[in-house]
Amino acid sequence: MAPPPFSMYSPKTPGDGVPAVEPVFGAGPGDDPGYLASLRSGTVLGQIRAMMVVLCGAPVLICAIVPLIVENKDEGLAGAPAWIYLPLAAAALLAVLAGPRAPRPMEPGAPPAQAAATALVVYRQAVLLRFALAEGVILLGLPLAMVGHSELVFAVGFVLGYPLLVWLALPTRAGVERMRRRLEASGAESHLWPALLARPVPSGD
Repeated sequence: MAPPPFSMYSPKTPGDGVPAVEPVFGAGPGDDPGYLASLRSGTVLGQIRAMMVVLCGAPVLICAIVPLIVENKDEGLAGAPAWIYLPLAAAALLAVLAGPRAPRPMEPGAPPAQAAATALVVYRQAVLLRFALAEGVILLGLPLAMVGHSELVFAVGFVLGYPLLVWLALPTRAGVERMRRRLEASGAESHLWPALLARPVPSGD
């Protein structure tokens, strides 16, 4: 089955020895045209950002259908028992503690092309993991709201989870820089920006 548009996964892996892009060595955060402009750039970063726009819109759509799913018995805080909010707090705490730990630092010493390929794959995996942790807070609110018969439970999950989603997973310039520093914490040169600002190599090349 063909990979979906804006796939989180590269068609090639570092183990192939060939990066899925031709890194633009020397490129850095100053070469980032900005979030909106990059969506039309055709770069790897632009594709990831376009995908994240779609994914970040999904929780908003869920908000619209919550009133159709949850039988709301009480408009006030007493509509659900207090304990039902504890799993949301625990999930949010997990996202706060575990999310920034991804990605793990790269090992130094790899050739530039291989380091760029590795950094790109690891970066994509880290974005996916961070997104899953943050979105999990939001999605957990839906079954808990159904159990507690209160839309407020989902609203709390959304208020806790959506800012985490933006902070942890949205590939802004600052967000990419935070991940780059994380990749290079052990002294490796990741060449993450050269990989992200490159255009994907056609599969036939």
